[in-house]
Amino acid sequence: MASVTATRKSRTGFVPLLICGSDPQRIAAWAERLAPAFEGAPQGVAIEELAPRLGRAGTVGAVVFVPAGEGAALIEAVRAVRDACRAADPALPLVVVTEGLESADLVGLFRLEVQEVLHPDDTEPVTPRLRAFVERRAARTQGLLFGKGKNVPRLLGRAAPMQEVARLVEKVAPSDATALILGESGTGKELVARALHVLSPRRRGPFVAINCAAIPETLLENELFGHEKGAYTGANATAIGKVEAAEKGTLFLDEIGEMPIQLQSKILRLLQDRTYDRIGGTRTRRADVRIVAATNRELLEEVAAKRFREDLYYRLSVVPIPLPSLRERPEDIPLLVNFILDRLAEKLARPGLMVAPEAMERLVAYRWPGNVRELENELERAAVLAHGEQIQPSDLELRARVEDPDLLALGRLVSLDSKLDETIEQAAAAVEKLRISHAIGRHGGDLAAAAAELGLEIDELERRKA
Repeated sequence: MASVTATRKSRTGFVPLLICGSDPQRIAAWAERLAPAFEGAPQGVAIEELAPRLGRAGTVGAVVFVPAGEGAALIEAVRAVRDACRAADPALPLVVVTEGLESADLVGLFRLEVQEVLHPDDTEPVTPRLRAFVERRAARTQGLLFGKGKNVPRLLGRAAPMQEVARLVEKVAPSDATALILGESGTGKELVARALHVLSPRRRGPFVAINCAAIPETLLENELFGHEKGAYTGANATAIGKVEAAEKGTLFLDEIGEMPIQLQSKILRLLQDRTYDRIGGTRTRRADVRIVAATNRELLEEVAAKRFREDLYYRLSVVPIPLPSLRERPEDIPLLVNFILDRLAEKLARPGLMVAPEAMERLVAYRWPGNVRELENELERAAVLAHGEQIQPSDLELRARVEDPDLLALGRLVSLDSKLDETIEQAAAAVEKLRISHAIGRHGGDLAAAAAELGLEIDELERRKA
C-alpha cells in the first residue's frame, strides 16, 4: 500500500506517527485527522509492511494501530504489532484505535504495554500524553534525550549508550520500581533521577534530593526522618525529614554508597515496609514515596568489604541504570560543547562565542576523568580567558584534576611504575587469576562447568588456578 502523506513534510526526516492497519481508507482518514496536530506528516503503512518500514523509517515518534478485529483476535493482532515495535525500538510508543472493547480486552491491551487506547469517535483523539511521547522522541533526534518540556532535565546524547539510558528511563519511569543509578562523578546521575520523576505519575509531587556524602553521619538520620519536639537538646520544635517532604513524590538518595552502615537498616525498612520513625517519636509513620538512589562506588565491592548491607543492595537495585562515562561516548562531546557554549554565551554576554576546530579536536581526544562536570568547568575557564570570540587550543588546560578511573582500576592490579612489558605481564596474570576465580564462583565450585565456560580442559584449569 502506498504511503499516506499529509500536506506538511517533515523538515528533519523524523516521522511523528506511523499509522498501520489492514484498511487503507481508515489509515488515510486517521493520517488526515492527526496531521494538523503534529510538525511533520503522519505516514500510513499496511500491517504486513510495518516491520520493514520501521527498519528504514529512521526515528518514529509513535505507532498508531487501527485494527479490524476484536476480542482474542484483537489482542493477538496488537501483540504482533507490539513485537514489531519492540524489535525496532524498545521504547517506541504504541497507540491503539478501537471500539466496543470488553473490560478484559482493555486490561489485555495495557498488559501489552500499549500507551493509549483511543475510540474512533473521539473528537480530540490526540491526547497530551501522545503529544509528549512524540515531542520527546523528536527532541531526541537533536540529542535531547527527554525532550524540551517544562521541568524536563536537559540530558544530551546521541551515542548508543545514552540512547539506551533514555529507553530504559522511559520504560521504568511509569512504575514505582526502585532504581539504582550507577556512574562516575559528573555523568549526570541527578539529571536521570529527575527524568525518572518528571516522566512518572508522581510528577506533580515533590522531587527531594539528599546527598548522603555531604551530611555528617550524626545529622544524616535527622535529615532523612526528622525529629519530634524535645527529642534531643536544642530540638525546640518538631521538624519533618526528607522522607516526609517527598510524600507522593520521589526521594533521591545521592551517593548512597557513603551512607553509614548503622543507618542502612532504616533505609532497608523504608524500602521494604514504606515505614519510618521520627527521632524521638513513638508513632510509626507510613511513606508514600518512590525511592531512587545513585552511587559512584562499586557497591558489590562495598558489600564484600562489609561496608554496605547485601540485603539493602538487592532492594535498591531492582532496576539498575548504568551511565556511561564521557570517554565512552566521545562522539557526544561536540554536541555537549555547543550546548554548554550557548549557555556561556548568554551568561558572559558574548553571543559569538565558539570553539576553533583545532580546539574541538583536543576536547574530543581528552579522556575527561571528571566527565561532563569537568567539561563544563574547562569551557567556562577557557571562555573567560580567551582573546576574541574563538576558544583556541592555547586557551585549554587539559590536564586531569582528578584521577583517571581506568588508571585507578589498573593500579589496583599492577604496579604503574614498571616497564611497559612488565606491566602487561602483570596485568595478564592478574586478569587470568580474576577470570578463573569468577568462573568458578559463578558455577558454585563446579570445575567442569567453569572449564567449559573458559574453553579449558579441567586439568589445565586446575594447573592455572594453583
